[in-house]
Amino acid sequence: HTHENSTIHQRELHSDTPNFALALRAALRQAPKVILVGEMRDRETMEVALEAAETGHLVLSTLHTIDAAKSVERIIGVFPKNEEQIIRTRLAQSFRYIVSQRLLPRADGSGRVAAIEILKATSRTKEYIERGESEGKSLLDAMEQGEVEGMQTFDGQIEKLIRSGVVSKEDGLAYSSHQGNLLLRLGEYGGGAPKEQAKPAKKSILDMIER
Repeated sequence: HTHENSTIHQRELHSDTPNFALALRAALRQAPKVILVGEMRDRETMEVALEAAETGHLVLSTLHTIDAAKSVERIIGVFPKNEEQIIRTRLAQSFRYIVSQRLLPRADGSGRVAAIEILKATSRTKEYIERGESEGKSLLDAMEQGEVEGMQTFDGQIEKLIRSGVVSKEDGLAYSSHQGNLLLRLGEYGGGAPKEQAKPAKKSILDMIER
């Protein structure tokens, strides 16, 4: 590729580096502004990614989890139990956003649409990550009550997709996190004909991070 507004250095797994962790450590020596890790699969990669974030680098990566809260659990769970509190504190202080998505089939059969869950670093979510979740103090509670701060849950987004006719009620419930709660939110909604949708303002991932 041709460098224009930035310079991109890429390392291919198994071709240029034996694993993500070594590639990350090598990248840190080049004073990068942004580091993209294809996937955090093991403890060593997560450790180096945390180190990079703690030293002021913007680190983007992926995890195979079902929602934002499970992503937090996955990262913490990779480390030994005796390191749990340290990792909780480090993660709470360094993360900015956790974005999770599910692709739902469209009601008209024209493909799929993304339902997106967003967990943002706020004083409340940082506290829940650092101290652990408890009754009435969960990351899900924080996301449900943090819409004004830019957070959203899967079920809240799926409810909107059902009400606007983009996805069917049956498919929406099948992809929801808590079917019972979503049914209560939908109330007497019967899943009729699609309604015209307002076009959302387009935002990039960097817009969200710098918000």
